Amino acid sequence: MGDAATTKAYEEIVGLLNHQQVIAFTNVLSAMLVLYEIIITLHIEIDHIWTKKWSFFTCLYILQRYLPLFDTAGLLVHNQFTTNMSVRYCTSTFNVATWSFIIGSMLSEIVLTIRLWAVWERSFWVGIGLVGFFFACWVPCCVFMASFLGAVKFGTPPIPDFWGCFIVGGSEIIYMCWVLIMVYDTGTLVMILIPGVAAYRRGGRSQLSKTIYQDGVMYYALLSFCAMINVIIVFTLPHDLRLLLASFERVLHSILASRAILHIRQVASERSIYRTMSEIEFSRNGQENEHGTLPSLQSSDGSLAVG
Repeated sequence: MGDAATTKAYEEIVGLLNHQQVIAFTNVLSAMLVLYEIIITLHIEIDHIWTKKWSFFTCLYILQRYLPLFDTAGLLVHNQFTTNMSVRYCTSTFNVATWSFIIGSMLSEIVLTIRLWAVWERSFWVGIGLVGFFFACWVPCCVFMASFLGAVKFGTPPIPDFWGCFIVGGSEIIYMCWVLIMVYDTGTLVMILIPGVAAYRRGGRSQLSKTIYQDGVMYYALLSFCAMINVIIVFTLPHDLRLLLASFERVLHSILASRAILHIRQVASERSIYRTMSEIEFSRNGQENEHGTLPSLQSSDGSLAVG
């Protein structure tokens, strides 16, 4: 009986250690992904973000763009390759990284939501609806995340010189956060589909039109799908694997929000090379000269409202 119990305990420890390694690999891959994305798009960002007139939106973009370097490429990777960390230290850094995850994802969603609002002609009532929808989904998500963090438990590693933090307990409540994110991204997906389908039927098939609508549909669909996968993970995998794709979804929010803005600015800039400014101005009723229809995305100072 004693040998059986010892063998079972040994197998459980080995399983936990293996799961820790799997999560470490996914966190490192997520960190490498965001670093790679920043490197390959840096020249576009310099041309269309850093060298342009700065605004509140520019600061918002840069913050959500580079925050993953702190929480994903910084804290998480640091924790994976540090040995003999105390339970208190693991708890503190995990809490900081998780709240940075949530805040960074919210900032990325705000960037995408402002872009969506611009597609809807910056309508006052649409704006009110989007703000209400945002708070209805993300405030409860923060509450559930706080509850989850309170339930996460770290233990003393079973072997000396153990790399990383040893998670020994958690809660399923995090699935509610993933569900709310999925609901928000699905709702915004519908919101981008409505004007997108209408513009396509009216003949709006220029490159800028495709960039605005097709990118929006694809990005919201990817975010919603990733959140759904995280919900499935919570209910099908052991408690120590519930955060398997958390870091991936976090960097995905940043990458897609950044891509959405960079792609629009890049396409708009390329169009301006071949046309005069008067030819690419959008009329108040949303008509695009010679190329069907597009929402009025130009602000009063002549810059694109979404960027």
